[in-house]
Amino acid sequence: MPPRPRIADVADIAGVSRTTVSHALSGRRPVSDEAKAKVIAAVKELDYRANQLAVNLRLQRTQTIAFVMPDITNPFYPMVARGVQDTIRDAGYQVVVCSTDGDPVREAAFLSDMVSRAVDGLIIDLFRTPAHAVEALVGKHTPAVMLGPMKAPPIGDRVHGDDRVSVAEATRHLLRSGRTRIAFAGGPPGIGPGGIRQSGYEDALLGAGVAVDRKLVISADYTRDGVRVAVEAALADGLDVDGIVCANDLGAIGALDALRAHGRSVPDDVAVIGFDDIDAAALVHPALTTIDNRAYEKGTVCGRLLLQRISGELDGPFRDIIVPGSLVVRDSA
Repeated sequence: MPPRPRIADVADIAGVSRTTVSHALSGRRPVSDEAKAKVIAAVKELDYRANQLAVNLRLQRTQTIAFVMPDITNPFYPMVARGVQDTIRDAGYQVVVCSTDGDPVREAAFLSDMVSRAVDGLIIDLFRTPAHAVEALVGKHTPAVMLGPMKAPPIGDRVHGDDRVSVAEATRHLLRSGRTRIAFAGGPPGIGPGGIRQSGYEDALLGAGVAVDRKLVISADYTRDGVRVAVEAALADGLDVDGIVCANDLGAIGALDALRAHGRSVPDDVAVIGFDDIDAAALVHPALTTIDNRAYEKGTVCGRLLLQRISGELDGPFRDIIVPGSLVVRDSA
């Protein structure tokens, strides 16, 4: 490969100074039309590309934000990432996506690696690494936004939904329709948002005078197959249910699979509600009743907060921003 052309090479061919080349390409200082035309012609001849690394070293910024997430295959997270990217693009930033699979070793490794690479900010959604460990990994010099329910110690601004309230409303929707044996299918205890969402499920039952039956709490991971297997096992053991509230839409689709395999009609025999309102929720049969988790909006809020922290526009105490969800009623419940 031939050596990469430098700004000095452009200046030599154009017959102008390197400063003039820089000004012509950046547009930050006025340059004569004649000089600009010479620079553009030289750039085309050499196929010159600006060295962004050199620019970043001068600015002491990398123009990158890392989004450390549990699972890139869950459609909720790409939509959040899209919201982040659309918000930061005009400021010249890009998003680096790190998918951890909810593995604590990967969570720690990605955080440490991104900080060592001097990213300008972090958006963090972790399932297993506690807040105090995140604080130690990130340090005090990299702005961070926590996406989701992570609690103290606060290490950055926090953007999250009102998950407990939203799941309580979903459960009440089933209660109002006459369901009396409502199950909750969530993540493993203490991992991810399942615990908070299960609390909303329990709030609604207790508020209606219905005792919480631990046999109706089905533990699984947050994948379609994981919930399908768990619900199939529960049904095979004779679990009597007429409604299922799931911690996310992928799990709810897995519950639909399991119910279909056991000859249960949805919603006639068993009503099902998900959480997130991913695109697939409206495409499955029956169309899934769910909670709109406003993924894109959460991404825009995260991106805006990070830009404000990076620029210094936002200073002082960390912010806690709630993006409320809403019940979307379709055919499954």
